[in-house]
Amino acid sequence: MGIVYLKINQEELAIISLQGRTFMAPIDCPFKKADELIAEASKRTSLIFVDFHAEATSEKQAMGWYLDGRVSAVVGTHTHVQTADERILPSGTAYLTDVGMTGPYDGILGVEKEAVLRRFMTSLPTRFEVVKDGRNQLSAVLIDLDKKTGKALKIQKILVNEDHPFYE
Repeated sequence: MGIVYLKINQEELAIISLQGRTFMAPIDCPFKKADELIAEASKRTSLIFVDFHAEATSEKQAMGWYLDGRVSAVVGTHTHVQTADERILPSGTAYLTDVGMTGPYDGILGVEKEAVLRRFMTSLPTRFEVVKDGRNQLSAVLIDLDKKTGKALKIQKILVNEDHPFYE
């Protein structure tokens, strides 16, 4: 969990990275850590993006509501599958439960199918290998922000693969 600042088009953007606790290794409370990091970031910029790396959808949604109006965006990561719930919450925070992954398209969460199937069928430990050849995909999110207030104006998820070609 931490914070980094980026300069984009003469504007400073704070990116806060948090990790959830549900179904993951024990770690400090991400809600309390968010409070600390937002207090620090707010001294420098109103543009605050939160990457919440968590397993449980409910924990990600809770974080979105907890931070609504205090940050520009809360975007979840970890599950590798893009969700279809992008929205701007009532107090101006852009929200997406999971942005999805960029990487191999013809596997199971980016991993060779055979190994994952073997693990499910036998319940035995199995070495997972990233798919090395084949089709790829890009998952992303585009968020327009008000530079003065830090509030989100628009959120659009992006998914590009052979089944979902991107047309501008």
